Amino acid sequence: MSEQRPAPHCSECGEVMEWGTTTFKYSDDGIGVTIPDVPARVCPKCGEVSFTPEMTDQLIETLKEFVAAAKRARQRQPLLREYVVQVAG
Repeated sequence: MSEQRPAPHCSECGEVMEWGTTTFKYSDDGIGVTIPDVPARVCPKCGEVSFTPEMTDQLIETLKEFVAAAKRARQRQPLLREYVVQVAG
């Protein structure tokens, strides 16, 4: 019989976190990346989010790829300044 762990509590307000999704936003050096619908534990009271270690690793890897591509595009000094990329699964 497996033992269930109690749900984690929010580090900001102490409320019990719930599974949900959030929009992850990253901005640095004039480059912004927005990733919608990221699975996470979300605080229903204050909105604080917590990602699993696996999701954190995936977000970091995805950001590295997108930021590198954006920096290469910026070096070409294109007339197009904003790109929207969708990946269907």
